[in-house]
Amino acid sequence: MKESLPPLLRCRECDAQQWKMRADHREGQEIIDGELACANCGVALPIQRGVLRTVASDAYVGNFSFEWQLHKKTQFDSASSDNSRRVFCEKTGLDLTQLAGQRVLDVGVGTGRFADVVQRAGAEVIGVDLSFAVETAMENVGRREHAHVVQGDAFDLPFADETFDLIYSIGVLHHTPDCKKAFQSLTRFLKPGGTIVIWVYDAHVWSPGSLKETVNRLWRSVTTRLPSQLLYALCLLEVPYYYLRKVPRFQNLLHLLLPGFVYHAIPESNNHRNLREHILDTFDWYSPRYQSKHTYPEVFSWFEECGLVEMRALPFPVGVSGKKPL
Repeated sequence: MKESLPPLLRCRECDAQQWKMRADHREGQEIIDGELACANCGVALPIQRGVLRTVASDAYVGNFSFEWQLHKKTQFDSASSDNSRRVFCEKTGLDLTQLAGQRVLDVGVGTGRFADVVQRAGAEVIGVDLSFAVETAMENVGRREHAHVVQGDAFDLPFADETFDLIYSIGVLHHTPDCKKAFQSLTRFLKPGGTIVIWVYDAHVWSPGSLKETVNRLWRSVTTRLPSQLLYALCLLEVPYYYLRKVPRFQNLLHLLLPGFVYHAIPESNNHRNLREHILDTFDWYSPRYQSKHTYPEVFSWFEECGLVEMRALPFPVGVSGKKPL
């Protein structure tokens, strides 16, 4: 944790913004181990492995703690791929050239793939996550200048009101117990004139009550109860099918050979060209305890209830952006 982070925080017990810091171990500008205590009421937050911890555990997101330790760099941009940059721009509708100098909150930072994009664009980025993925994010981006990582709960974040020029959350809020409430908990941290952007799962990927939606729900009723290690091993067992699906007309032949109820009971999965991404996305789909899906009108109503203006429906469903009035 950098000493430039505490001025952005408020005590969740008494709302004070004065802090006492104890550094037990430093490495350069980072406090690796220590404590941050409210100067008013004394409530203390630990600093462990460079990350300020505002929660005691990873609660209901142990699956993400597991997967982001295994896939630390799987989704990161490299010399041969700029996929994270393209996904960020597509799902937020933001122009990276306009982010320089802005203070940005990344809700659900994961490994830091999007924080990496934003920080490289010249913004100061604070990444927060409930899972222990924060340790991977710290390793990937947290030690950079103008980058911070906090372990915290979207429903009870420790930031001062009107702190951020931009808040975004891509593919995260639908994995909370209450997606709407999680979104509404964020708007207080937005500066007047600031922008908030979210992307959540589309309710119309499969029609409610359809065969595919029903099968998916039945599979997830089992997979979400499995230990992460076991579920990941099952995802690895699906690798041969991943390759067979790439054989021309294999799916048609399988449909002819198998009884309909068997064919349609095969779990849905993405067909990435990259096998490692395929395994990651399959685990990512079937492991989260919570997985809600939403519509544009529903999400627009959340923005309206929070008094946001200049709302936009982004092309990749369901993405919506809005601004806090000046």
